[in-house]
Amino acid sequence: MLPGRPTARRADTAGMGPFLPTATRAAVAEFVATAIFVFAAEGSVFSLWKLYTDTGTPGGLVAVAIAHALALAAAVAAAINASGGHVNPAVTFGVLVGRRISFGRAVLYWGAQLLGAVAAALLLRIISGGTVIYLLRHPQHLYTLVIIVLFSVTCPEN
Repeated sequence: MLPGRPTARRADTAGMGPFLPTATRAAVAEFVATAIFVFAAEGSVFSLWKLYTDTGTPGGLVAVAIAHALALAAAVAAAINASGGHVNPAVTFGVLVGRRISFGRAVLYWGAQLLGAVAAALLLRIISGGTVIYLLRHPQHLYTLVIIVLFSVTCPEN
């Protein structure tokens, strides 16, 4: 730092920096990031379902996959400076196992992530007017899902 030059104040908390401890700030960041991800990602599925009755088309799957990728990128970018941008409780668990965060902070992050997901789901429910999307319309869908889950759980090479 050069002598006589004023230091720039970080604008990441919009002037609330002194009032928010780092753990609380990180939990709020995880809450907001998870809410952004769930709202944008699942909102894209809902929007596709409203536009097309058959959502299993290759173009629809690509559109939803790209929407999920962009939503995750936006969520991680929103929280990376405050909390590391975990967004997913499984990522938080991996960071905990790797001893990068304490158990208390991991529990705080998990709570914030779960509350953020629930808040986004409730917001989507309010916006959609309570419309329910039935993804398993045919028995074949359920059978396929059961086979995939059964294989992934019992595969000896995992």
